[in-house]
Amino acid sequence: MTGFSADWLRLREPIDRQARSPALAHGLAAALRRQAAGPLRIVDLAAGSGANFRVLAPLLGGDQNWLLVDHDPALLTAQRAEIVDWATRHGWRWTADGEHIAVDTGLARWTVRGQGLDLASELEALERIPFDGLVTTAFLDLVSATWLDRLGKLLARLRRPLLATLTVDGRRAWHPPHPADAPVLAGFQRHQGVDKGFGPSLANEAVAHLAACLASHGHRVTTARSDWRIGASQPDMLRYLLDEAAAVARAADPAAERWITSWATERQAQLDGGLLALEVGHLDLLALPPHLPL
Repeated sequence: MTGFSADWLRLREPIDRQARSPALAHGLAAALRRQAAGPLRIVDLAAGSGANFRVLAPLLGGDQNWLLVDHDPALLTAQRAEIVDWATRHGWRWTADGEHIAVDTGLARWTVRGQGLDLASELEALERIPFDGLVTTAFLDLVSATWLDRLGKLLARLRRPLLATLTVDGRRAWHPPHPADAPVLAGFQRHQGVDKGFGPSLANEAVAHLAACLASHGHRVTTARSDWRIGASQPDMLRYLLDEAAAVARAADPAAERWITSWATERQAQLDGGLLALEVGHLDLLALPPHLPL
């Protein structure tokens, strides 16, 4: 799987937090609380540096045990530093014992452990891990239809809910508009479909595919928009996405170097002048098995 740096995940974390659907997150919390007798047991797939835990743990409430699964050793290492810094900023007590971190808020205790797992080949290993709910963020658009079918069958066998947040859906709008936006986007979307270690990526179609798969297994599926809205107050994020879009467009069509450079130069001037903004479409998905009430 293509890796993501801790710096990139840190840059996007506040924007992700603002974009998420509160209604679907509260829906997961309510469903889990109606069935759990003790601390909630949550598994986070492709957990990165632990941003999902930091957003959802306060929302879910009560005592929780989290397993943060990722294949990247650098991100597994980063989880500890990011969680400790987060807990310290909130004034919460924390302790670290071997692989575990425990955060004590005074009202709840959350334990966290990272685990290395190659989700491309070892997804079914989750059947040996007891958990109440599965979560993931900014991940489903990287995987194939075949992998999503495996995930759907796994959740059906285990009868567990899923909250999948911030999956791209293909909508991307720069402001102000530019005539070259469409071909730049087309190049970007061609790049999204390449194999990132899980087979050809479904990219923009991932949520629709998984929703249909889970519904066929009896899960009740709800989706909601969770769009990024990035403006002049987030110049570093805009600069990163601008550079990425130009690089991907060049890779997709090397003969178009001249007009891509012109587009990027104009966009950079707008960014420097505080005039550039970008909306990126995402979807959140909540899937509840039949035995969990709404």
